[in-house]
Amino acid sequence: MSGSRAKGLARCCASLILLLTLWNSGCKKEESPREIKPLETAAAETDIQLARLAGDLLSVQERIRELPGDQHLRTRLLELAVQPTTGKLRTAGIGKIAVNAPNPALEMQNVERAAFIDGCRWLIYIRAWQKNITSPDFGRIQGNLPAATIIYRHASPGQVVVMVETDVQ
Repeated sequence: MSGSRAKGLARCCASLILLLTLWNSGCKKEESPREIKPLETAAAETDIQLARLAGDLLSVQERIRELPGDQHLRTRLLELAVQPTTGKLRTAGIGKIAVNAPNPALEMQNVERAAFIDGCRWLIYIRAWQKNITSPDFGRIQGNLPAATIIYRHASPGQVVVMVETDVQ
């Protein structure tokens, strides 16, 4: 092999290795260091934290169903539901799944909708109890469902739990 052919082959191999290296590294250009920004919400919540809060909310809500006039339970629910740092109200809703639904996908959609409406109904109570902790008793509310967003959803055999959030007003 002549000297110029060997140099050409070496350059070709070097170019091939360089191309493979660039390809493996995603062909990224070297970036200048970026400013590290904190998360928008300092307390970004995990699914575990939201699941715990949903469980706590459901527990207090169930006790309120049993004792509809208990003001201490209402106060506890307000403590859990009102998020002063974000200006949001949160509560949980539950929907029960029919055992032998003919259309499981439609059943799941209906159950999630029922859980969402249940959560929104609790938001109406929380807003009312913020104004007057003594009324109305559970089961005696009237009002429009607030605009709310589902921030947590958990489906298990037999039920769906959602946590809904809306602005404090």
